[in-house]
Amino acid sequence: MARIEQTLGASPGVRQVRVNLATTLASVEVDAADVTVGRVTVGQLIEAVRQVGYDAERVRPGSQTQTGLDETQMANLRAHKQAIIHSVGLGLPVIALFWLAPVVQGRDSASHIWPQAIQALLMLVLLASAAGAPILAGGFRAIVHRSPNMDLLVSLGVSVAVFSGLAGVFFAQIDAAHFHAAAMILIFINVGRYLETRAKKDASGAIAALVRRLPRTAQLETDDGIKTVRLESVKQGDRLRVAQDTVVPVDGRVLDGEAAVDESSVTGESVPLHRSTGDDVRAGSIVREGLLTIEATRVGENSTMGRIIRAVEEAQSGKTRMQRLADRVAGVFVPIVILLAMLTFGACLLAELPAGAAVSRAIAVLVIACPCAMGLATPTAVLVATGTAALDGILVRDAAALEAAGQVDVVLLDKTGTLTTGMPVVKEVFDEPIGPATLDDKEVLRLAASAEQFSQHPLAKAIVAKAKERGLTLLDPDSYESRAGLGVTARMEGRTIRVGSTAFLSDAGIDTEAVRERAERLADDGQTVVLLGVENECAGVIGLTDQVRPEAPQAVDRLARLGVATAMITGDHARTATAVAASTGIAEVHAEMTPESKLADVESRRKGGQRVAFVGDGINDAPALAAADVGITFATATDVAIGAADIAILHHDLNRIPAVIELARRSVRIIKQNLFWAFFYNVCAIPLAATGRISPGVAAAAMMFSSISVVLNSLRLRNAKQTVPDSHSGETRSAK
Repeated sequence: MARIEQTLGASPGVRQVRVNLATTLASVEVDAADVTVGRVTVGQLIEAVRQVGYDAERVRPGSQTQTGLDETQMANLRAHKQAIIHSVGLGLPVIALFWLAPVVQGRDSASHIWPQAIQALLMLVLLASAAGAPILAGGFRAIVHRSPNMDLLVSLGVSVAVFSGLAGVFFAQIDAAHFHAAAMILIFINVGRYLETRAKKDASGAIAALVRRLPRTAQLETDDGIKTVRLESVKQGDRLRVAQDTVVPVDGRVLDGEAAVDESSVTGESVPLHRSTGDDVRAGSIVREGLLTIEATRVGENSTMGRIIRAVEEAQSGKTRMQRLADRVAGVFVPIVILLAMLTFGACLLAELPAGAAVSRAIAVLVIACPCAMGLATPTAVLVATGTAALDGILVRDAAALEAAGQVDVVLLDKTGTLTTGMPVVKEVFDEPIGPATLDDKEVLRLAASAEQFSQHPLAKAIVAKAKERGLTLLDPDSYESRAGLGVTARMEGRTIRVGSTAFLSDAGIDTEAVRERAERLADDGQTVVLLGVENECAGVIGLTDQVRPEAPQAVDRLARLGVATAMITGDHARTATAVAASTGIAEVHAEMTPESKLADVESRRKGGQRVAFVGDGINDAPALAAADVGITFATATDVAIGAADIAILHHDLNRIPAVIELARRSVRIIKQNLFWAFFYNVCAIPLAATGRISPGVAAAAMMFSSISVVLNSLRLRNAKQTVPDSHSGETRSAK
């Protein structure tokens, strides 16, 4: 794995390479300019892999990757089954002859040469079969390309056993016969590889489950009627018919019809949503009642489900800090093992042990010490954990994010859109005297909405919606400027209009003392206060309410039980923030924070030794999301926030935050267990093999058990249940 990464990484135009032993996939990032001029091509990368003794083929991201991976895994399983038949069919007679010959003929019988000759013949056939040839070929390629691997150790062990046996036949030395050892090695290796492939297929089952949520075909509307076409052939702009109880094949916009659409497989939302003309639908959702005609807007890997699958694939190809350490150890392990086998052989001869015993111990050392368990320890755990998270609506960007999530000390939460529903509504509007005149409440709302109409902030949208609800005609600003998280400034009808927080108006030199008492009263009532400034005077106060998410107190309590502290960091007024925090159980509140001060708070905590997770969904949260050890956002967040975050939660459920921390902690524990076992196994096994306490056949069984055990241990992440509180009933439910 390390050799492939080094080779591909050294290729012209390659920026980054990630190879996953568990999925046998390599992700290569290249410069677009180099691709354009032909400096780097897929063919060149494949040839580079072949030059170091491996084979490769191109796969495309998304569901096609998983389809290809499934086909490859099934082909491997069939090949391993055939190899088992060959190894058992030819190997068992070799072992039987070894054990039965002395009983039938006696140790001193001159006729012992014939059983050995038959064993030699059977072994030569076995080495040429599907059970032996691929292993020997892999070992030969490793020597030619100077890339030592597991195949090299096994092929060396088998070759030494066979050649020593042939020498025994030629020189009539029965004690030098090790055909049975070679046969046992090949039997256990092939059985082990079959079991390992099956286990790895189970480990990668999460992506397969995601792929199965999409149909293989779609109903395409044409001038000649409805045609059934393969999903891959659907193009953007195609008209598709989606009948009742069928899966929406691509992201699209409803052109005709109405239906109840179940999006639980995509977002986790359990209640079907009404969709009609003009509404958007997502790939992977199910039409429960009704009939829709949709226009395909995003297809293939660009659809919602395609992007989810792609995100999981990228996460599974990443590496944790522990995996990078294991890779470095595994990279030098094989040459050390070969040296130890040679030293074992030499030490046995110096101790005047029989040559047969020396060969047997050297073979056992070669076979028992395999770096496979080290290579599989981390990627299989990451594979299962990220897949399990994806099925629960949690997308982890990479393995490092998963590792970091398991070490979080404090979770910092934004208020609007995170702890609250993010859909505030205007509750009260008050006018204030400016100069000799006073604007009425309609004019206050009209000016505020006119200035805010280009903002994407939830408060701005609520103000604009209220103005439209009251039938007010909005003005077109001559100029517009926005300060993220604070407010906007617009020039209209020859006047400068400012809409935002108290701090925003105060920074502009506007005196807000006259409205302080009213603003405090609204804040004490849990309302968010927005002020309107006209020129240099405060002209109005708008109070908005935003409902706290029902699961917020449960999520905060679960985090506390995990030993994780929580704090609210918001740009809202201190009194409003305190009221919301009190209702959720958060004790630490930082209000009236700018994007810069949120970033500074995150950096300060990290410098102080805390490991920080930041949860937010707005553009103003992006700097803090990027700076935190783990940035967490939601699928409903802005594109900027999603781009800055490490973890995206598809369904806006705050209980997913402690859930992902619990999963990450279990993953880290599993990885540590796997690595401990891999290292502990080799530390104990090599001395036992070198001192003759383990035979070559038993060494082969032990080696394969080591590799299989780390995969099976990782699969416990998939089977482990976690308790997720029901946000509506207050009860708990179990989810896998």
